Amino acid sequence: MRSSQSMRQLSLALPENNPKMDRASFVRAASNEVAWRTGTAWLHSEEPALVICGPSGAGKNHLASALVEGCEFFQTTAEAMADGTGTYKTSLVIVDDMPAVDPRAFLTAFETGISSGHRFLLIGEGHPSVWALGLKDLRTRLEAAPRAVLADPDETLLRAVMAKGFRDRQVAVSDTVIEYVAPRIPCTFAAAHGFVALADRTALEENRKITTPFVQKLLDNLSEGD
Repeated sequence: MRSSQSMRQLSLALPENNPKMDRASFVRAASNEVAWRTGTAWLHSEEPALVICGPSGAGKNHLASALVEGCEFFQTTAEAMADGTGTYKTSLVIVDDMPAVDPRAFLTAFETGISSGHRFLLIGEGHPSVWALGLKDLRTRLEAAPRAVLADPDETLLRAVMAKGFRDRQVAVSDTVIEYVAPRIPCTFAAAHGFVALADRTALEENRKITTPFVQKLLDNLSEGD
C-alpha cells in the first residue's frame, strides 16, 4: 500500500497551522539522531556555519529552532541576506530557504557576517553543494561546514509526526488511529503531513470524529483512486 500513486498525492495537502517549534516537541528518533547530535556539537563549537538539509517537511526549521532554544537568534532568508535586507541583531542567525538567486551576493554577505562574529544555521532542501549554483568559492564554504542531514522517517518517527500534526491542529486522535494509519501510507514526511491535513479537513466537512473506521474509509477511498 505504501507504493500507491494516490497515497503520494497526500503531499499536496496543506501543512499544519502554526506548528510548535520548541525543543520539547522535537521528536528524536533513529532517522534524525545523527542530525541532532551534529547540531548540538556545532552549537558548542566555534564553527561559523551549520548546514541543515533534508526533504520537504522533514523538520529542518524545527531542528534549528530546537537547537537555538534559550539563545538569542535572528531569522532571515537566503534572499534577504543576499540583497542586504537582512540585518543581524544577534550572533546566531538562522537562514532559511537556501539557496539565494545570486550566489556571489550571498557569499559576500555570508563572509562579511562571519568576519563580524556571526554564526549561521543554513537551511534548505537538497545537497548543499547545489546551493552554490556553480560558484566554486561558495561551494567550498558550504561543503566545509558541518552538516545535519534529516532523512525520511522510520515508522516510529512517522507515527510521532502524525501525532504532533494532530496536536498542532488541536484535534483529539487516539493512538489506535495513528497505529492503523502508519503502515498504510508512504513512509515520508510529506505523506504524514498530508494525511493529517486530509483527515482534519474531511472530518470538518463531514462533522465527524477521526476514528479508526473513519481513517480506514479515507485510506480505502485513496486506494480506489489508483
